[in-house]
Amino acid sequence: MIYTYDFYPIDSRMYVLLENEKALVIDPCISDDALRLLQENNVTEILVLLSHEHYDHISGVNWLRENFPKVHVMCSSECAAALQSPSDNLSNFWEILFVGKDKETQEYVRNMNIQPYSCKADSTFSGEKEMSWEGHSLFLKRTPGHSRGSICILLDRNILFSGDSLVTGYPTITRLPGGSKKDYREITLPYFQTLNPGTMVYPGHGEKQPLECYIT
Repeated sequence: MIYTYDFYPIDSRMYVLLENEKALVIDPCISDDALRLLQENNVTEILVLLSHEHYDHISGVNWLRENFPKVHVMCSSECAAALQSPSDNLSNFWEILFVGKDKETQEYVRNMNIQPYSCKADSTFSGEKEMSWEGHSLFLKRTPGHSRGSICILLDRNILFSGDSLVTGYPTITRLPGGSKKDYREITLPYFQTLNPGTMVYPGHGEKQPLECYIT
């Protein structure tokens, strides 16, 4: 089972899988419900995979380290380089990201009082990486375009955690610092086209959908 938690008000998604008192967490955010799940299942070790370096997808890294003794964070080398910079991970610009939103949302964001944030990776990879986790196969693939450090995570060959390389209901954003429409078109889209169209996508924002709903 894949547990999903969202980071309000930007609707970024954290995904949690449990096996043998261990957890795989993708793009952690702070969540009392997720903490309760992990504690009730006696989780002792957590593998964290980061889809990319932006604050809304890394904001729970330090929180997990504070609550659990064995947390290992893995991401692309490009992502790791940006994690420690509040400018590169966009936590310095959190409120700016909501300019143009309704007044209620902007007020909520101001009250969040997000401070410059940084965290660290424990291990990195370049390009792509195959690995296993508690009987599951994982294929990590760099998919630049939204950001330099973006990756997609293919679980058991039929479930794709796409980060912001695919989001539900909106085209992929490539205009933020580190984004590249060219890289997305020449590197990332061709990778998606190699996958089974029925692959289920768990996106960085929005509800899950088959890959064919994103790629036409």
